[in-house]
Amino acid sequence: MAFWRKVSGQKRIALGLAAVLAVAGGGTFLAIALARGGSASAPPATEPTSPAVPATVPSTATSTATPSATAVRQPALLDGVLMDETEWQARKDLPPIAVMVDNSPSAMPHSGLDRADLVFEAFVEGAITRFMAVYWRQEAGQIEPVRSARTPFVVWVSELDALYAYAGGANTNNEANAVGQIAEWGLKGLSAFGSGAEAAYHRDTSRYAPYNLVLDTNKMRELAPGLGFAGPGKIEPWLFKDDGEGTLTARDAAGIEVNFREYRVPWQLVQWHWDGPTNSYLRFQSGGPHVDAQSKQQLRFKNVVVMRVTWEVVDESGHVLLGQLGEGPATVFLDGKVIEGKWKKDSRTSRTRFYDAGGREIAFNRGPIFIEVVGPESLVTVASEVSGLLPIPPYEPPPQYVPEPPTDPEETGTAVPSPTPGATPSATPGASPSPSAPASPSPGGTVVASPSPGGTTTASPPAGSPSPPPATASPGSSPTAD
Repeated sequence: MAFWRKVSGQKRIALGLAAVLAVAGGGTFLAIALARGGSASAPPATEPTSPAVPATVPSTATSTATPSATAVRQPALLDGVLMDETEWQARKDLPPIAVMVDNSPSAMPHSGLDRADLVFEAFVEGAITRFMAVYWRQEAGQIEPVRSARTPFVVWVSELDALYAYAGGANTNNEANAVGQIAEWGLKGLSAFGSGAEAAYHRDTSRYAPYNLVLDTNKMRELAPGLGFAGPGKIEPWLFKDDGEGTLTARDAAGIEVNFREYRVPWQLVQWHWDGPTNSYLRFQSGGPHVDAQSKQQLRFKNVVVMRVTWEVVDESGHVLLGQLGEGPATVFLDGKVIEGKWKKDSRTSRTRFYDAGGREIAFNRGPIFIEVVGPESLVTVASEVSGLLPIPPYEPPPQYVPEPPTDPEETGTAVPSPTPGATPSATPGASPSPSAPASPSPGGTVVASPSPGGTTTASPPAGSPSPPPATASPGSSPTAD
């Protein structure tokens, strides 16, 4: 069965930067006949990862750890953190929960990303990105704001066999039909609307719809068995290792800057700064530290991956498909070091895996993993020291900002209850970007920065809830604003 249905004679429209990226090499579009390419060119030699410590968990989470005189510790299925016997027995039969989280300017501040084992960030329409946060080892009582499904994320859900939490989705007559694919592929879709899982969601009365939908994974787990989604997920674990193992002579990489476009723009710029005492990377976004709204802690991940794919805009609504099958360049950051290599994914349901220059699968540090999925020309800068990065600029809204309309009843309706009655307070104006091409873009790719004086600003990210959307639509955004 085709991964998605293709409408005969459908016109492809590539907007702005997508027109450039759609013809670049790399990856293979699902069910689209493109020439296979995008393999990583011979990367600089780095020390091979040490003989990876294989995950002792089988490909499914159905086995039981064998009791012994010494404490048996099992690696968690998604992030490899070692769990004692009590923890393992409590969680071994649970599936992951994958949650769609908005990352438009109106989505700030986020809640719950600090509890995720694994996070993907990738383009959606309107030249903005969206997160898919995946939970298994620990729960999150408040994940906000939950948004709608998109095809690239549905593909990643397929390889994780996860419960999929989202609010509506792209419903099209082309290859970007996320809602149709969830049903056709038999995924465990638990939408906030019409799936029977509504009680796991609620509206945050301190924010405006559609940027105020909250999910509690504890409640989702309670509801899932009654909806026919019981038992463990079928997961093919990655390889994991202890901190510092096998990377001693790899090239230093304490500073990372990811621009999803091929030029540096303050509103779409992410930095990662290695923190030696915790051997993790701290995340910066929107001009300052990316801080969780509930814990008040800056987001930190033990592993950061930059995965390059081709991408294509397939309709006038701007829906994006990614080249997720085949292989392409990838860079893995851990231990304050960098390993150049490639990613590979053989089929929709097979696990995306990462390999070094010698073809050996890379073992991640035990702990959360963040995957930045960028285009062939997206600008990525790597510095041996954080001071080698340019200071993160103060946040500036993108040009031609206009707020999103409340035209999608699935995301703005009253089907999801609010936790407490009361009027929605006023809030700081927010908006979502429309795509616009740069006047003079610079070449994309990976830049190795030389250390230079300077540092990073301490500006805080935009605060407050988004303002209520007006009645006019944003150019280039989906007509359903989902």
